[in-house]
Amino acid sequence: MEEIKKEKAMQIVGGGTDISGAILNALAGCIETIFGIGQAVGSAIRRIRSGSLCKF
Repeated sequence: MEEIKKEKAMQIVGGGTDISGAILNALAGCIETIFGIGQAVGSAIRRIRSGSLCKF
């Protein structure tokens, strides 16, 4: 196997710039989680303001 010199390694371009399916899936999961939390908080605020809470 041939050793790559530092100068030659600095000339290599590419790799690491592709957006993979795993990254997109993780990003979509984060957005869905934030959206779900927003829905829950919004519903809680609406129920508190309208006075339609369950009695414990």
